[in-house]
Amino acid sequence: MSFISFTFAIFFFVFIVLYHVAARLAKNVVPAQQFLLLAASLVFYAFADLRFLPFLVYVIAVSYVAARCSRNRLLLVLFIVADLLPLLFFKYSPRNWRGGLLFPLGLSFFTFQGISYVADCYTKKITAERNILPVALFIGFFPVISSGPIQRAENLILQLKQPHRFDYADATDGMKLFAWGMLKKLCVADSLAVYVNSVYGDVAGAHGLALLLATVLYSFQVYCDFSGYSDMATGLARYMGFDAGRNFDHPYLAQSVGDFWRRWHISLSSWLRDYVYIPLGGSRVALPRVYLNLVATFLVSGIWHGAGWHFVAWGLLHGFYQCAERMLRPWLEKMNVSPVFRIAVTFCLVSFAWVFFRAGSAGEALAVLRKLGEIPRELLQLKQDARGIFLISSCGGFTGFLKMLFPLAVLLGVEIVTRNKSGLEIIKEKSTAVRWILYAACIMALVQALPLTFSVKDLSSYSTNFIYQNF
Repeated sequence: MSFISFTFAIFFFVFIVLYHVAARLAKNVVPAQQFLLLAASLVFYAFADLRFLPFLVYVIAVSYVAARCSRNRLLLVLFIVADLLPLLFFKYSPRNWRGGLLFPLGLSFFTFQGISYVADCYTKKITAERNILPVALFIGFFPVISSGPIQRAENLILQLKQPHRFDYADATDGMKLFAWGMLKKLCVADSLAVYVNSVYGDVAGAHGLALLLATVLYSFQVYCDFSGYSDMATGLARYMGFDAGRNFDHPYLAQSVGDFWRRWHISLSSWLRDYVYIPLGGSRVALPRVYLNLVATFLVSGIWHGAGWHFVAWGLLHGFYQCAERMLRPWLEKMNVSPVFRIAVTFCLVSFAWVFFRAGSAGEALAVLRKLGEIPRELLQLKQDARGIFLISSCGGFTGFLKMLFPLAVLLGVEIVTRNKSGLEIIKEKSTAVRWILYAACIMALVQALPLTFSVKDLSSYSTNFIYQNF
């Protein structure tokens, strides 16, 4: 069930009414809201495909039993392997073993949540729950189950044990976050996708300059697509009274690749730090081991995203970036390099790595790199056939191309303005007239991005997929 669908709108409306009615009328508010939330989460997940439900139930059951029973390192490892079995089966087994089953929605995300819960119980960071209901809600929490942000038990389970009554500030902030996320997805990511998909869909026939432009635009597409989803998920959680955390913090304003990973997919990068990098020794070991730990951590990140060699290359490339930055840090600190130059270099490095992420295979990624190597020759021909070289026709000519770039330019302006203070805080400081002008502009942009007709028949079948639901 996509967040951007008429079906989800009905589902969430019915759920939130019952959820707040329970808060006012139920004698035992917390259990009533917990059961409603569990029912909603199961319905939401089963709606994707009823056959996916046993895998969610399996991870919940294994995580609950593991946290209650594990007392030594060997048992911990065995339980974690058991938790990982469905993920390993679907991502890395031969296709003919799967019997036609699709990859279960959100399997990577809720598996990582289950592992973090078991690990935190083993290290006594938290106490294992006697009641399975909070564990089921923690792993199956529907706003974040399909693509994160990855939650931590110490944060979410505590909130699940509290009553959640209607709060005007939470509701309005949640609506604003959801709308902003939808705006990034529909008006920026989906607009850029037209050009990016057209170029990457025919690598052999595309020019190097077109692939270069498509790669740069893909950097923004994947950011707006995934951060848009995260804003929508955290917005839904905020509306309900939950704090699901922040998953992105202006990643393309980072001044190093290390800084980029402190700002990009924060829930995954912090998970890898706490459950992979630090257990391997982190930065507390000899320098060669530190480099090895960094490479191993980002290799895990690449493999988590997919079984192809292009994902392995993407992860290893980021590991290499991190090692190179550590090696060059003393020299870089002595140089008086402007922040703008650091941001530009970081963006170029990250965008180069996105080639391997976006490509359908390692071979296709190498083909893209070969095409990029032909750019100097193409620059000599630019005056002869600029439209054909850049494949501008794929997005409706220069007029369509400019229309595609306009929402991106607006987004970049917002990113710069909100780099030191959140957009919600900035909006609250504005006058009522200014706020409503901004709200009206947002609504108009969303109306333009949604289907032109507003009949229930058309909207009921309308939905849009998010990139990270493939992982």
